[in-house]
Amino acid sequence: MSEINYTKDKNGLQKMRSLLDISKIIMMATNLQKTPFSICPMTLQEMDEQGDLWFFSNKESNHFKDITRDNKVQLIYMDEDTNTYISIFGNATHIEDLKKVDELWDPKLEKWFNGKNDTDMVLLNINMENAYYWESASNSLISFFNQAKSVMTQKQSKDGNQGHINLQNH
Repeated sequence: MSEINYTKDKNGLQKMRSLLDISKIIMMATNLQKTPFSICPMTLQEMDEQGDLWFFSNKESNHFKDITRDNKVQLIYMDEDTNTYISIFGNATHIEDLKKVDELWDPKLEKWFNGKNDTDMVLLNINMENAYYWESASNSLISFFNQAKSVMTQKQSKDGNQGHINLQNH
């Protein structure tokens, strides 16, 4: 697997757009200073023009309370269909914006909220700082055999890319 870094590179934001599939479940870790940290599944609603990630949350949830004390978050993204894996570190902000709620609202969210006017609902805006990604060029079975072959032959696998993305300077 070859390593391609986007550290302090203007293409970092574009790379993240190509990797993320919106409306995917992402694991959000909060309270990162505690062991074990808190983690919960969240549905990614949007990556906006500035590169911020948007989620809906409940004001009574543990992760909302964690973010109130410490806004550092770690997002774990996995897409087995495309063999894409991303670890994202950033800062979370609670946003109450009815216009943005209207823009992002999906009726499927009614499983967790009492409509888009739910007073316990809030938006979470994640400003990404850094990410590390892995992407495979082939399906997982072929990728597994290529990785095993690279270990046995002590040669680096050419099956995909991985790298660091610094998003603080976009």
